[in-house]
Amino acid sequence: MFRKTISPLWLVFFLLPQLASAEDLATQKQSPEISQGSIEIEGDSLETLLDRKMKAKGNAILKKGNKTIKAEVIEYDEVSEKLITTGNTNIDLESMSLRGSKLTLKLSDETGSMEDASFNFKRGDKEEKSVIKNGTVITKRSYDFRGDAKAIFFEGENKKRLQSGRVTTCEADSDDWYLKSSNMEVNTKTDRVNASNAIVEFKGLPVLYTPYINFSLNKNRKSGFLATTFGTTTKSGFDLQIPYYFNISPNMDATVTARYLGKRGPQADGEFRYLEENYSGKNQIQFMKHDEESGKDNRYLVRLEHQHKLNNGWSASYNYQKVSDDAYFSDLATMIQVTSVVNLPQRANINYAGDTWKFNALTEKYQTLTDASNSPYQRLPQLDLSGRKDLDSYILDFKSQWAYFDRDEKFTSTYTDAQKVTGSRLTITPGITVPFTETYGYIKPKLSANVRSYNLNNSSIGNKDILTPIVSVDSGMYFDRTVNLLNQNFTNTLEPRLFYVYIPYKDQSALPNFDTGLADLNMQTLFSENQYNGQDRINDANQLTASVTSKFIDKNGKERLSGIVAQRYYFEDRRIFGADLDAKKANSDIFMGGTARLANSMNLDAMFQYDPTSSKFLRSTLSSRYNPEPGKMLNLSYRMIDNVSDNTQDLNVFNAAGQWPLGNRFYSIGRYNYDLKTSQTIEILGGIEYDGGCWVARTIFDRISLPTSPQPNYTFFVQLELNGLGAIGSDANKLNNFLYRNVPGVRNVNQIPDVNRQANFN
Repeated sequence: MFRKTISPLWLVFFLLPQLASAEDLATQKQSPEISQGSIEIEGDSLETLLDRKMKAKGNAILKKGNKTIKAEVIEYDEVSEKLITTGNTNIDLESMSLRGSKLTLKLSDETGSMEDASFNFKRGDKEEKSVIKNGTVITKRSYDFRGDAKAIFFEGENKKRLQSGRVTTCEADSDDWYLKSSNMEVNTKTDRVNASNAIVEFKGLPVLYTPYINFSLNKNRKSGFLATTFGTTTKSGFDLQIPYYFNISPNMDATVTARYLGKRGPQADGEFRYLEENYSGKNQIQFMKHDEESGKDNRYLVRLEHQHKLNNGWSASYNYQKVSDDAYFSDLATMIQVTSVVNLPQRANINYAGDTWKFNALTEKYQTLTDASNSPYQRLPQLDLSGRKDLDSYILDFKSQWAYFDRDEKFTSTYTDAQKVTGSRLTITPGITVPFTETYGYIKPKLSANVRSYNLNNSSIGNKDILTPIVSVDSGMYFDRTVNLLNQNFTNTLEPRLFYVYIPYKDQSALPNFDTGLADLNMQTLFSENQYNGQDRINDANQLTASVTSKFIDKNGKERLSGIVAQRYYFEDRRIFGADLDAKKANSDIFMGGTARLANSMNLDAMFQYDPTSSKFLRSTLSSRYNPEPGKMLNLSYRMIDNVSDNTQDLNVFNAAGQWPLGNRFYSIGRYNYDLKTSQTIEILGGIEYDGGCWVARTIFDRISLPTSPQPNYTFFVQLELNGLGAIGSDANKLNNFLYRNVPGVRNVNQIPDVNRQANFN
């Protein structure tokens, strides 16, 4: 093996007479300059031609900087800096390697060509990464692109043009899909690919044509067309969406989507997003000139959102949403979380949060899409001021709110007399707590007073003031011991708790109800002073809530078993509830709950509400989750509510959802939601995913009964995901959100670690 290094030493001799000494020569940093320009050639034999050309034969190698070129024969001209190779040729660059039959390349400006070329793009971050999304740990991976071309033309240091080229992320022994183009440009500095007259071939069949496409080899953002999506629904028919993405700046982008609905016609959809250090926002507008199915004109959606962090603890935000008509979502949306929307918020607020004080100014309206019974009061405006100060031996807290409540004029003709009442309400609630805390327990007595003042319109009482004192004492103790179960040591705790509340009765029957509702009595509200949410009602109380909690904690600090039993005892009838049967009970229902983490893959949860008077369970919630490994998951749940006062509010629902590998690269996804009370299916979801290695195919079917429509809606999703390139078919983000909502904990195939995916290949 012979080797020769060629350096531009004439630069040194040219500069040498102009330098004063050897020290000056050293300061000119000529060594890196010479090193960068150095060219090293080696081969089994070396020849010099006309004192300017070098020819290496047999295992020939030429190196310059980060480039390494290998071939059977390499001929290099020192003057023109042009090289020509013959035989099998390999070029190894920093982010790309190429192979071909012949190479012509001018090293000075990186121009030339390679015939019958194949190539591989290298990535430095190929390792799997785990992130948390929607509460589930998922795997994020990158993909290596490879391909070939009739010829590759080098048009500068980072730019390459492919003639009759094709690219894929499939392994070398798999040609399942390719993106083919007659003219393709690759920029290895930005890792972007631009292709014209492009065709996506899957299993040898063309599945998509586009006159122009550009994409990133490393998922960098860039303006251009995104993957076209399509689907179908029973209400709108065939649904085709073609989005174009504008990468305006690193912290600002926009997407404009042309959408066509088979039964309704064309629709435009635009979204603009921005993110700065102190503010962010998202604005969306949808517009349909004419809906052929409903006959409606100018159907639209406007959604404007902004959050702004100001100085010195201040912040502000607004959220404005509006649609052209009440049936907009049920007609045009495909996701149940959208189609079931009843009230659209139109609000703006200003907030302050300091060490002691908090302030909020809010103005809020809603666009109600159903009837007056679902139309909440407008707050025009609402002002909240609260504070808390922890001193050495006591805690001071203060809460206040002033609000003016108005009504949506849309429903004026259908409001009852009670619903027509408007006006202002001022509430002030100061309080003091004197806590006594030790390692084994605590006692926290608290004294507060609620003051309300009303100034009303359309009401016979006009103005009204009311003062309500509140006394409460919260207390608890901690006990623990070490126990041995199944040859393992656990810390077993016992935590009794007593919570006493006294509130005298105040007649509030003449007061309006602007924002208040009776909260369900459950494990959380048992330990609240007021059973009502909102400010318009405060219950009278002379009651004690008692509970006992026990936990089993393993040596790693993980809670394996826990259980709680709680009940409230009433020392007087609750006059606020009038003739309600619960108002005269001596004690509340018994609430019981438990959790079990029997293994790292099995979770069990249960909650019960038992009425000892009727010996009936009024509420039962049972749920289990089995998740032995990524891609294997099963959720089962049962929920029952027996509403004694209003049986129309009864609930008896069974739900099953999960994901499971079927073998031979297939995965199943499903959900079944059944109403046992009405013997009616609420929702059925079924889907199959196929893992093709470098591609994934998904088919999802969904049938759901919507609260805004008398007829169920059917949705069919079909998607072909080409790893690293994008998805063809249903919109990827919408489909993922749809699956996350219906099957909590689900992971699509590309979010499952490789070791688990490979186990399902056979």
